[in-house]
Amino acid sequence: MEGTHGWMPWLKPVDAKITWLRASEMRWKSICWSVGLARATAHEHLLYALCVMAWRLNGRAAPKGLGRRELIGRLRAVQARQA
Repeated sequence: MEGTHGWMPWLKPVDAKITWLRASEMRWKSICWSVGLARATAHEHLLYALCVMAWRLNGRAAPKGLGRRELIGRLRAVQARQA
């Protein structure tokens, strides 16, 4: 996990916190209490953070003007085409 510290600046603080807590195997209930979000919303933030990291690791610039759901949808579509 220490190797991912360089990736955290790519994320918004709440997304980075959720990602780090989830990677630390913290339960969703504790994460939701910690960040003050509902479970579904916290999960969406995690998916978005993972998509941003994948986007950046594939050599693309940070997505501008894309909402969480739109970026998640785009990367799911790419994954479906590759399967």
